[in-house]
Amino acid sequence: MKIDTKKDLIDEELLNNLFSEDLYKEIIESRTFCRLKKIHFLGAIDYLYKQNNRKTYTRYTHTLSVATLALKYAQLGKLTVSAERYLVCAALLHDIGHAPLSHSMEPSFKKLFNISHHIASNKIIRGTSPLGDEIAVILRKYKINFDKLINLLDNKSQKKYTSALNGPINIDTIDGIFRAHSYLSEAEQYKHAPKPMDVVEALFDTKKDYILDNFWGLKNRVYEDIINKKINVYADKVTQQYILDSRHVIADEFYWSEAEFKEKHSLLFTQLNGIKEKNIPEEELKYNKRLYTIDRNNSEIEKKYIHKKTPNYFPLNRQFQNLLF
Repeated sequence: MKIDTKKDLIDEELLNNLFSEDLYKEIIESRTFCRLKKIHFLGAIDYLYKQNNRKTYTRYTHTLSVATLALKYAQLGKLTVSAERYLVCAALLHDIGHAPLSHSMEPSFKKLFNISHHIASNKIIRGTSPLGDEIAVILRKYKINFDKLINLLDNKSQKKYTSALNGPINIDTIDGIFRAHSYLSEAEQYKHAPKPMDVVEALFDTKKDYILDNFWGLKNRVYEDIINKKINVYADKVTQQYILDSRHVIADEFYWSEAEFKEKHSLLFTQLNGIKEKNIPEEELKYNKRLYTIDRNNSEIEKKYIHKKTPNYFPLNRQFQNLLF
């Protein structure tokens, strides 16, 4: 897969730096990592955008971008070589366990088989997943401690740089929000939105806190205009309900590529491709409403940027009568 850094929203210089380090290069070129090329970034939502020939991304390009942000963070934070290796490896492996259709399908797999992408990622790192021990062999070769790496991913590490992956504004969500934001048409996007690297730099410069404020507002808008849009909430529900209703889904399918899953479960993708605004059925759609606000009386990043999640729903709409299932 050829990477178009401009199209894929990845810093070219930092990407070249990634590939110049043997440890990172071996992870990126592994079969297990390349599986992410066939996992859509926004899951079921991507299939709605593809219908309109709009841009979509994969967990592969997202992960490469997060890893470049990890390199930038390590530079700005003047991390040791060892600390940088752990942070970048964590960035490269933070989504390694994502299932087909990403977050859209995960809640149903969690309910049926008690598996999530966090659990799957840890198994892949330790070499105990159905994907084998490929990643574990690479990590052992370069003396990367499994427990130390997993603690960093699970926010259990005492290292100061843990916040790079787990703070309120972290390298994973920085890329994720900008990537999701690009799904909006140019007319809908903020004209003066900061760039991902600007946000990482602002984490180290208190004089640039206005950039963090702008990013937090951007995150709120992405959830309002994309993640929690009614048709997108419905696409997630269709996906989750299919998994719960299917008698043929097995736990190991969590580790499949999306192409493999699509081949076996073509009916689900037919349903997703058939979703249009006009045929969302008459039913109550429940979802978690996320609100991102700023406490301007607080200067601590952990307290200033507030995230509230509350159960919400789209009420019945009797205008729509065509049921998909």
